[in-house]
Amino acid sequence: MDTLALQDALYKATLSCDYEFIDSAFKELTHKEGNLFKYLSQFENFQSIEFILSLRDSENSWEEDGIWHDDGSRKLAFSLSLTKNSHLIEGGLLEIRKKDELESLKIPPFEFGEIVVFKTGTSGFEHKINQVTLGKRFIIAGWCS
Repeated sequence: MDTLALQDALYKATLSCDYEFIDSAFKELTHKEGNLFKYLSQFENFQSIEFILSLRDSENSWEEDGIWHDDGSRKLAFSLSLTKNSHLIEGGLLEIRKKDELESLKIPPFEFGEIVVFKTGTSGFEHKINQVTLGKRFIIAGWCS
């Protein structure tokens, strides 16, 4: 886990739920010349980053536990928090484990700008996100190929 310095405009966009701005900002950050691309390059050699905006909300009727998965042939994955007041969230744990093992590393929701970088299926790891039972968990989930 690490903390990235993100622009104030991104924080304001998160507060106002300006998803179009957030998506545009992350397209720049994940481009080969972007700061997030450069940051992640210290962990693994890759060519591209894919990402999604992921909002897990306890008020969604379809909110449930995720399933264990390994992200296929991707080399590296990350979860970058855009969550405010993560201490108010219940559930929403990120779990990471070696494939076929029962024990997992359990990471509770974390604060705006904090990032968790982890290995994926190409290194024998899998992960899942648990149901958010109170509050909202907002992250950028990404994969490096």
